[in-house]
Amino acid sequence: MNGIVSASITTLCSLLYFQFLSAVSAELDVNPSSYLGPQVNVPKYRVNDIWKAHTHLPNFPEIESAARDTFPVLPMSYDAAYRNPCWMQDGMFKCLPYFQILGVSKCGTTDLYNRLTEHPDMIDCSWKGPHFWDESAYPVRVKRPGRYDGSFPAYVNVFDKAAARIQANQVAITGEASSNTYTAVYSHLRGRTLVKRINATLAQYLWEATPWSRYIVMFRDPVTRYRSAFFYYRNKALGKPSDQEFLDRVQQDISDWEKCLAENSKLYCLKAYHPQQLVKGMYAEFLDGWLSVWPRDRFLFMRTEDYKAAPVEHVTASIKFLGLRDLTQGEMGKIVDLEAKNTQSSKYGDNKADSKELAKAYQILKDFYRPFNQALSKAFGDDPRWLWGY
Repeated sequence: MNGIVSASITTLCSLLYFQFLSAVSAELDVNPSSYLGPQVNVPKYRVNDIWKAHTHLPNFPEIESAARDTFPVLPMSYDAAYRNPCWMQDGMFKCLPYFQILGVSKCGTTDLYNRLTEHPDMIDCSWKGPHFWDESAYPVRVKRPGRYDGSFPAYVNVFDKAAARIQANQVAITGEASSNTYTAVYSHLRGRTLVKRINATLAQYLWEATPWSRYIVMFRDPVTRYRSAFFYYRNKALGKPSDQEFLDRVQQDISDWEKCLAENSKLYCLKAYHPQQLVKGMYAEFLDGWLSVWPRDRFLFMRTEDYKAAPVEHVTASIKFLGLRDLTQGEMGKIVDLEAKNTQSSKYGDNKADSKELAKAYQILKDFYRPFNQALSKAFGDDPRWLWGY
């Protein structure tokens, strides 16, 4: 009986939460799924056709030099019988991901990836977020034969289990969701770009190595994203922080960013990627790094709040964007009914300013992020949803 009551309460809370999000969208006069349609284009190309027609960027020599373990591994051609990029290598069937959820961290990437992998033709890789593109350095610091060491061959091996299933299902695809990739576009390319004095970007590296790729990006209210990250990355041994401690961190991070800008160019500060959790919420600053290299139709941008308010529409859009078959009503029902993954707003009271310190911190963050949100809204056709109401 208690289990039934508990389940009923959970269901009621979920319904109330979705109603709250819908009310927020209504207040902003924004349909939570209206922005998806113009972005969703069913892929009509084949991986091998893209690969055969690929031409190098002018700065390819710099990219190749920064990642010498990558390009010798890539095949001359991909097996045209498969939708996913796969090939035979030394008698083994190998695959790379067809798509990536690029980020942003603490915006719901794990939850979306978990739901997409329930599609019969979407094969889960053995590691949702290997963080190869945004973290793995070259040369490899410590070689670990037979184990993941951050090298490109080791990254390919991450998809071996998925490859075995794809070999038996030619329409299947696989993907990954390393959530720092979007915001690391200037700061990382097989190491820190400032340290290695690299002018190429992560987007350019991906264009050279995987020019067929499709990308999903999730943006969340940068204030609540920042607060979630503050709790998530905090040393748990320190216990729950006070609101004053959170306010102090907000003020210190903004001071550090402003100090960098006073002494350097904005691009330098983005490459410095510090304070990282503050910088990650400046979504608009990274758009050009991607869209100056990749066609706009390779991206599906989502707002986390809209994803939560209209999960069926967002999962459906993702499936179409990836070229997967439509789901039956029963299959979709199972996906929507899955328990939310990697959520923690209950730990810190998402959007609740119960003290003067917390209210002050939220206002400072809103003021800080406002111009970045305005730039994002302008980039997306003056859509007010990207303003997050402030």
